[in-house]
Amino acid sequence: MVFPVSGVEVFPLVPFIVAFIVSFFTSMGGVSGAFLLLPFQMSILGFTSPAVSPTNLVYNIVAIPSGVYQYIKEGRMAWPLAWVIIAGTLPGVFIGAVFRIKYLPDPKNFKFFVGCVLLYIAIRLLYDLTGRAGSKKKKTRELEEKFKERSNQIRSGKQAGQLLRLF
Repeated sequence: MVFPVSGVEVFPLVPFIVAFIVSFFTSMGGVSGAFLLLPFQMSILGFTSPAVSPTNLVYNIVAIPSGVYQYIKEGRMAWPLAWVIIAGTLPGVFIGAVFRIKYLPDPKNFKFFVGCVLLYIAIRLLYDLTGRAGSKKKKTRELEEKFKERSNQIRSGKQAGQLLRLF
């Protein structure tokens, strides 16, 4: 099958299967997975035009709401943090799109940039596995415990409310 806008020729189920696998694993970590689809689109499908970026943004619009809904339903959404992140995300999306179109339209330069970002993420993930990083995680664990307690309180309150509605 040929996707006429991108000029990519591939068996139609390949993008579907890759998107499913990426979404399955990345939703567990609370990320959309578009950062993994980007290398797939550019390296495997050969889709290197600046249109690859809005394609990933559309993926985010479709992939994120169901995960967000599930986390809200379970009472695991940290709203103060979420609002701060949203406030930084909105201008970042617009500035990033302009930067991509204006300064990185060449696929070679964009691939290098994406490679640097992915390399940084890989280094951070590997660093987190070291003992040095483990000692710094004590505060994080304490915060996680407080968050779990609060989530359990919210869930208990919802369950009690549901039981009261039954009677």
